[in-house]
Amino acid sequence: MIYDTKEYKNWEYKKIMEASYTCGYCGKYITSERGMALETKKSNGLLYNNKPYGIFICTNCNLPTFIYDDVQVPGNNYGATVKYIPDDVNEMYEEARRSFSVGAYTGVILLCRTLLDHIAVDFGAPENKRFQEYVEYLKDNNFVTARSDKWIDKIRTFGNKATHRLVINTKQDAEIIIKFCEMLLKTNYEYPHIADDEENEN
Repeated sequence: MIYDTKEYKNWEYKKIMEASYTCGYCGKYITSERGMALETKKSNGLLYNNKPYGIFICTNCNLPTFIYDDVQVPGNNYGATVKYIPDDVNEMYEEARRSFSVGAYTGVILLCRTLLDHIAVDFGAPENKRFQEYVEYLKDNNFVTARSDKWIDKIRTFGNKATHRLVINTKQDAEIIIKFCEMLLKTNYEYPHIADDEENEN
């Protein structure tokens, strides 16, 4: 998500030790040496910066990111954007990606379960059905390949744990689920649309 700062485009910054990261606002992988360094003291009491810690200004969207060790705020939205998908499906997918960026991994799992519901309804399934019925609909109508069954079962398993038991899902759980949803969206929306465009051009 990119915020429009309108006429406020210029930062009063200094050149600091550069850091490379994926910006949580625009999604670009950039290297920045603009910002405000997080400094430590030398033995003589003088402050200095010896590591890429601090607040960095994105060279693409001009928005700030805090970096310290393995902490990045805001974090990057895991997974890739997907083109040519309905607005409600896209919003659910992007909400899951944004949840990942703030470390809400259990929220990612629950959102991805709801995302599958949205996809199934968009492909003709009746509304207000149970999650398992939507999973079966996607399987029976070949929106999910045979080799993807285990992936959907993982989503169901993760979702059931998060819904019915006091379970905190991990970053790895969230990564697995988002990558599966990305694959499902690309194979059922983006790639067919690209193929149709190429066919129309020929």
